[in-house]
Amino acid sequence: MDVTLPHNFDEADAPEVLEEARPVLDLPSDAQLRVENVRKTSRGTDIEFTYTSYVEIDDGELRAVAGVRVQVSAHGDLRFDSKGELVAHEVEPPDPQVRAIRDQLAKLIASGQVYVAKPGEKVDPDKLRAMGKSWYVEEDEDGNKHLRRAWIS
Repeated sequence: MDVTLPHNFDEADAPEVLEEARPVLDLPSDAQLRVENVRKTSRGTDIEFTYTSYVEIDDGELRAVAGVRVQVSAHGDLRFDSKGELVAHEVEPPDPQVRAIRDQLAKLIASGQVYVAKPGEKVDPDKLRAMGKSWYVEEDEDGNKHLRRAWIS
């Protein structure tokens, strides 16, 4: 797929160009893209962006929490030559964040700070606080597990 800049490219066009480049970037379909910076030089144009998506932590050691979906953010860029043709792109994978989240989640579970809600259960943060639980996992209507903060201190 060829991605090119519009003839009279302006910074305001960057979100549309980023959306057009989505298939080239090979990001998850639910990834939310956001332009962070547009830099024009005599040699071309760079569009720097961030993306946020959900990643499933599928680790059997996490027991009932395995399969939980967490939101991660990373960045990337698109590089266009002086003719406006895409010549390079780079997307940072969220892998280091996912490993850190997995490790932190394992520690939270080991210390008893995560409550696993039953399907359809309405979670009461006051009860969780009394139980010493700062996090909980709940399922949405599609059966996806989500990690939630019980309260913000």
